[in-house]
Amino acid sequence: MRAVGVLRERLRSTRTALHDRDLARLLVVWGVWMTADWAMLITVSLLALDAAGPGAVGLVGAVRVLPAAVLSAPASVLTDRWSRSRLLGVVHAGWAVLAALLVWCAVADAGLPVLLAVVAVGSALSAVVRPTLQAMVPTLVTSPADLIAANAAFATIEALGTVVGPGLCAVLLGVVGPPGVLAVLAVLLAGAAVVAVSIRTPFLPARQARGSTRQAWLAPFLGFRVLARPGLRLAIALFLGQTTMRGLLTVFVVLVATSVVGGSESLAGSLFIAMGVGGLVGAVVGMGLGPRRGSRWIALGIALWGIPVVVIGLWPGVGVAAVALAVLGFGNALLDVSGYTLVNRLVPDHLAGRAWGAFNALGAAVVALGSLAAPPLVAGLGLPAAMVLTGAVLALAPVVTWRWLGRLDGMAGGRTEDVELLRRVPLFAALSLVGLERLAQSARARAVPPGEVVVRQGEPAADFYVVATGAVAVSRDGHDVRRLGPGDAFGEIALLEPGPRTASVTSVEDTRLLVLDRDGFVGAVTGHRPTDDLARERLASLHSADAEREGGTAPDERPDP
Repeated sequence: MRAVGVLRERLRSTRTALHDRDLARLLVVWGVWMTADWAMLITVSLLALDAAGPGAVGLVGAVRVLPAAVLSAPASVLTDRWSRSRLLGVVHAGWAVLAALLVWCAVADAGLPVLLAVVAVGSALSAVVRPTLQAMVPTLVTSPADLIAANAAFATIEALGTVVGPGLCAVLLGVVGPPGVLAVLAVLLAGAAVVAVSIRTPFLPARQARGSTRQAWLAPFLGFRVLARPGLRLAIALFLGQTTMRGLLTVFVVLVATSVVGGSESLAGSLFIAMGVGGLVGAVVGMGLGPRRGSRWIALGIALWGIPVVVIGLWPGVGVAAVALAVLGFGNALLDVSGYTLVNRLVPDHLAGRAWGAFNALGAAVVALGSLAAPPLVAGLGLPAAMVLTGAVLALAPVVTWRWLGRLDGMAGGRTEDVELLRRVPLFAALSLVGLERLAQSARARAVPPGEVVVRQGEPAADFYVVATGAVAVSRDGHDVRRLGPGDAFGEIALLEPGPRTASVTSVEDTRLLVLDRDGFVGAVTGHRPTDDLARERLASLHSADAEREGGTAPDERPDP
């Protein structure tokens, strides 16, 4: 009974989270995108088949994927440097224009080269969609529980899109043909563009701190550096194992359907539908997951990607395969909800677009690797052995890495005392709990003995400090100005208005400081609209106090250095 009560409470929290207007609009945009993506794939494949035969279908499939895979990492720089809602709107509007152009291709029988060119442009436009959407979700929620609810909702929409898109296409093809399908998709995408630009988030393109170590030419590759951070790299490695299996599985399922059980390509399609149904159930169940112990759900999701493949390899029957793939789809949804939530809590918002862009680029690469590796594996080992071997390796991966995987939950939430300390800093008052956790997990502690100079007036600025315990004295030009105690912070002026330190800070007793580096602090403050407004007000107030003090009328108080 207690478990049922917990589930009801979590589902109630999910409904509350999804009542947010902007999050609901983002769900609508994602639903249109997924529906249009599937319907577009089928329609364009039929146009290619009519234009140049079966070989053209495979060519269209490759052109539809490769530009997006290649451009995902570099193009995602736009996600961190543009308005994310406007970027989504531009992409959907661009695809609406391309869909209208495809209507002309279908009516005028423009030929395969023109069709391929349009598809390639569309693929390039698509490169930023997933990174942008994945970066937007955490900015529209307030707590880790809400983040799980949002990710579960998006997984549900994605699963529905895999059913609604092909179904809508099939109905329209029988009534209006390919040109009519494309015209409907153009209208849907244009509507989604309008909805996208109406979404409001607190995100701002963060100002880059002067003297930052991030050179402009490295910007497209910063996402890979973020993914390589301790903790994140293990989660990403497990995800890449799952996406490699995704590439393998496409080949395995087709071979099982067409050769082992004596079916056909249509049977392969039915097996994939079973996987989609399992994913839909898993997404709904995912709405009831809690923010704690996410690593356990990740481990279960990975295992449920491997075990069903082993089962199909050992007992390759139609019924077994359908049930196993439904279980696999269920595990995939759990993995997406828990894994994406964990990654979002570990990635700073001002780098989220590039991190997700790098993630999607790596995912596309390993899917291709799995697809290419499957035929030689089957040729060398036989289909059953190839499935058992690869499935077992993936199923055992979370067991082997469990010791390290279990630490991710603590890393994602940050130290509780550090989160509470940051909550007390007025500059961070507008940040959500998710934002505070992101900030806390990137912070480091520093113990300072009495008499040590923490920052020195006139020197370059590198960090922002929050006093956790103890006390420090602020001085300027050799004169004591004020003392700071637990919950007080210093160092923002020289970081937000790049220049030398305006004062010195010295510890007066044993002190523990929480330290945020320049890039993380500037990104968190200037990349969040309400916090940026607070920072501007804070700096204006400090400058005003500074001017009054120079005139001899200010109280015994100094701006933080």
